[in-house]
Amino acid sequence: KTVRVPHNATVRSNGSLQYSGTFNGTLGAAVVTNDPAWILFDLLTSSRYGLGNYLADTDLDKFSFYAASVYASTQISDGAGGTEPRFACNVNIQTAQEAYTVISQLCSVFRAQAYWQAGSVALTQDSPQDTSYLFSIANVVEPGFTYQTSSQKNRATVAVVRYFDNELRDYSYEEIKDTAAIAKYGSIVRNIDAFACTSRAQAQRLGKWLIYTENNERETCSFVTSIDAGVVCRRRRKTRI
Repeated sequence: KTVRVPHNATVRSNGSLQYSGTFNGTLGAAVVTNDPAWILFDLLTSSRYGLGNYLADTDLDKFSFYAASVYASTQISDGAGGTEPRFACNVNIQTAQEAYTVISQLCSVFRAQAYWQAGSVALTQDSPQDTSYLFSIANVVEPGFTYQTSSQKNRATVAVVRYFDNELRDYSYEEIKDTAAIAKYGSIVRNIDAFACTSRAQAQRLGKWLIYTENNERETCSFVTSIDAGVVCRRRRKTRI
């Protein structure tokens, strides 16, 4: 299925996108690509098989899709001496499903989340970002900061990732272990279905990401702030406290 991509994009031989110059918000001709951000954009705007009867191009924040695409299409090692895009989407959706389910599945391919902001659908992504705002006791209301953490028994030390192997033409499983965490806490297994994944290396990265986030990003902080500070952080960013 061809999908529209930014005017400054070209398709690499592996199906990912390569960008040159500055994106001005204009989409060019439809091409065949495995870039998950613009596949999601196509699904949201198609009136034949997507949400095009409810959403138009102007209802989507193209620049947040572009930023997610740049991160997804970055070439990294495939573990076999070559390179591949960080995230690739290769899937055949054959049946009608709930819109929210399909959107969530496609977002899971490139660690993103779609949300409604200021009259448009935007994407936020778990990717490296600069700090956007500094919160302290001076700009939050009482009772200040409340911290919560997850239970150690719920943090995975082993991830078993299911993905589709194109060579075998069947599903395969990739097991990722954190040996140091296993020695401390035992074997806590988490099974993951890597939606639209046909790369063993991408499946490995998904398992490593799950184990890392559950064991290192395990604390959440809740607080209430004023609207002038809160509006700066409408998009989920890393925030220093």
